[in-house]
Amino acid sequence: MSKANITGVHKEVIEGMINEALSKAAESMGKMLKIRMSPDLIDYGEGRLHGIREFDNLGRFRVNLMKVAFKGEITGAFYFIINTPEMELINKVCLPSEVASSRSSEDKMMRHDFMTEIENLIASQSIAALSEFLGVQLLGEVPLVRIIKGELVNDYLENENDQLKTKFYVKSNLNGIAVNISPYFCLLYTSDAADDSLRV
Repeated sequence: MSKANITGVHKEVIEGMINEALSKAAESMGKMLKIRMSPDLIDYGEGRLHGIREFDNLGRFRVNLMKVAFKGEITGAFYFIINTPEMELINKVCLPSEVASSRSSEDKMMRHDFMTEIENLIASQSIAALSEFLGVQLLGEVPLVRIIKGELVNDYLENENDQLKTKFYVKSNLNGIAVNISPYFCLLYTSDAADDSLRV
């Protein structure tokens, strides 16, 4: 963990903030899927989000990547990244079998809308938790969803680091209990406005 890179920052406050947001994300996803979810904080720290090696190993395998930017006294974005087999498993568990396996355009759209609804709820609850914990008003923007090759995810995140001028990052998994899914859930924030809340 990159806690050692955080100079002068109250780690308990930071971890409290992160865990609150992750707990809300896991709770929201669990309610939508009607399964238990457990958040797993992998890494956090000042500076840029480093690459996620697992995505390089996916090669041309596609993933669903949703970005929800937020603005206010803090600016930044949440990223929800889930691979195709995990999406198919969610569809199989949560949707009628005729919808989950159908190749019709209507059913494909239904599966897409279902996943988008899950992602939107996760992001909105996490933004609300972050806002409440820090005592600031944050407004989420319209979600942006991309279907891209796994091998391109780290290039995308690297570009996001450049565009946002990332000052702090969080990398985590949301793990299914008894259901083998563990999508990535990441946060980048960019402004100085949160520093007073996070520093001793």
